[in-house]
Amino acid sequence: MTSPLPENRFLTGIFEPWPAESEIHDLIVQGEIPKEISGVFYKNGPNPQYVFSSNYHFYEGDAMIHAVRFENGKASYLNRFIRTEKFNLEREAGRALFAGFRDFGKKPNDPSVQNKRADGANTNIILHGNKLLAMQESSLPYELNPENLETIGHTVFTNPATNLSIQNSMTAHPKIDLRTGELISYGYINPIETSFIFYYVMNQEGLLIHSEKINVPYLSLLHDFAITENYTVFPLFPLVCNYQRYLSIGEFYAWEPERGSYFGVVPRLGGNKDTIWIHIPDGDYLAIHIVSAYEEEGKIILDAMLTDSIPKGANGFKVDAEETFPSYLKRFVFDLKTQKLITLEKLDQTPGEFPRIDDRFIGKKHTKVFTASTINTSWSKYYGYEFDGLTCYDLENKTKKTHDFGKDSMPVEPIFIPRSKNSKEGEGFVLTYVYRKLENRSDLVILDAENLDQEPLAIIQFPHRIPFGFHGSWVTRI
Repeated sequence: MTSPLPENRFLTGIFEPWPAESEIHDLIVQGEIPKEISGVFYKNGPNPQYVFSSNYHFYEGDAMIHAVRFENGKASYLNRFIRTEKFNLEREAGRALFAGFRDFGKKPNDPSVQNKRADGANTNIILHGNKLLAMQESSLPYELNPENLETIGHTVFTNPATNLSIQNSMTAHPKIDLRTGELISYGYINPIETSFIFYYVMNQEGLLIHSEKINVPYLSLLHDFAITENYTVFPLFPLVCNYQRYLSIGEFYAWEPERGSYFGVVPRLGGNKDTIWIHIPDGDYLAIHIVSAYEEEGKIILDAMLTDSIPKGANGFKVDAEETFPSYLKRFVFDLKTQKLITLEKLDQTPGEFPRIDDRFIGKKHTKVFTASTINTSWSKYYGYEFDGLTCYDLENKTKKTHDFGKDSMPVEPIFIPRSKNSKEGEGFVLTYVYRKLENRSDLVILDAENLDQEPLAIIQFPHRIPFGFHGSWVTRI
């Protein structure tokens, strides 16, 4: 019999695991689903099948995909665990086998899996080259059947003509350039080599056409990055990774603000010799998620959700960590000629995270940004991700609109859907899952993106909660 969940703040409320895989063929809808919405909204997130110890961190949970299919004004639902090697081994054993990264030195892996890797796929999900890919930055992507969410297996990007292949791991935040169809990506988690990252470009068919090693000033939590029409930008913030430190004292990440921050600028098909590193010595800040970037008159403009004022010695990955720090929408402007930061501007005072734009404008000039925001309540030092609203920023007109869900409702990442393929930027709809705390269940809310502060166009009701998820994707009808 499975043991009760241990006491852990990442196993309660919206983080509490949901054990059931199910289908709901006709969800209850309040309001009316816009006729332009026809396709599938895929959402990925951590949902542990078993919990190894009370040291659990939600970054480690097994991947569960939630898919809502829209057709003829109706919505149906399907959810499935991804059958990673870790999931299958633990399902067969009927218990947790793999220790988490906060268990180091306290409780080792089960002896049956001593020589196996706890691979994952719980962070993002995209469609590229007609493949639906679930990703986690410590592993290679898993391919899923887009219709029934069955796990097909690892996707290893290769090119038989050149013998190139992706090594060891791939970011959960690859970028798709819709002009070229290219998938731009990288990998930074490699226990053997820690002085460089792997840089990859796949063509629209999914063939690996470019693979380079890029030397880095130091290895950091390089969770996200940006592309422009001609460049790839790698931001290094001083949350430093160190495998030797992990093996000695069990801390993989350490906050080392004295290193400053770096931004590596690489031509799209460039390599290490072409890379420009822009150093910001006093850059003692951190961005987990980058909004996007673009080029303008010899400059690169990059927007990010940036956290600053982090005290030396802070480490949110420790078991006893009791504080997180809010992030704000900020803009970097770099001069490519002088290879220097020109300005860093705080664009708003509202704490937020999980930024999204109209994906058609990735790498091009964007003017609309959507974020999950903390509008009324205090930023939760325990959970951090304690949102109560969504914000739409109009960066061209320097205005914003917010949708307040109230203190007992928690939205997550907003997903933008264009009204049509030729709609202007930001003309369309925003979808977000909203956790109803008092009812312990969730809704999927549809908002008019241009009138975000107005009442929802539709609220799709679930009889159960959708656990906290990281990232999702909209796929036009398939």
